[in-house]
Amino acid sequence: MSTLNERAFLLLNASVSADPVAVAVARFATDWLIYAAPMLMVGLWVWGRPKQRGALLATLAGTLFALGINQVAGLLWYEPRPFMVDLGTTLVAHAIENSFPSDHATFLWSLGLGLIATGSARGWGMLVCLFGLVVAWARIYVGLHFPLDMAGSLVAALIAAAIAWSLCPPVRRWLLPAAEFVYFGILDLLRLPHAVFPREKGA
Repeated sequence: MSTLNERAFLLLNASVSADPVAVAVARFATDWLIYAAPMLMVGLWVWGRPKQRGALLATLAGTLFALGINQVAGLLWYEPRPFMVDLGTTLVAHAIENSFPSDHATFLWSLGLGLIATGSARGWGMLVCLFGLVVAWARIYVGLHFPLDMAGSLVAALIAAAIAWSLCPPVRRWLLPAAEFVYFGILDLLRLPHAVFPREKGA
């Protein structure tokens, strides 16, 4: 498995004469694309369908659980990053730490699959999953991760989606009213306009 993982990495990793455009895209995806997902979640909460807010909270809970899985997996299975074993080309500096699994890919795929599984925003969920695929490629391309790290992230994200789906009913019933109470209270405290920040309840 280790040899296969390394071979797959070398196929996807940048060469010493890599195309500058591909390098620029990979650097952008590695450092910045992940921020699109939380911005989307905020937008869906504020301006999306209020009845889907419970599913958004469930998706967030599943994502946090998946990131917790990553921490446990990292303790059980230590995998050095490619540059730590002098393999391939490294284009982005990174701390010397465990490579398995990828938190970036886990975060994006968990949110994307959660949005799909809960039915809260399937179209947006597919887009976030696509972002996750781009980030997974980019982080291998710049030499920060192995393909096996991304496979582990996908497994964690699938678990997250299942958790998000199962949590929808209790979250809508118990957590959403409290979350909306706090949210609407903050909007009123800041005197933000109703026309821009609707106060319609989802519960």
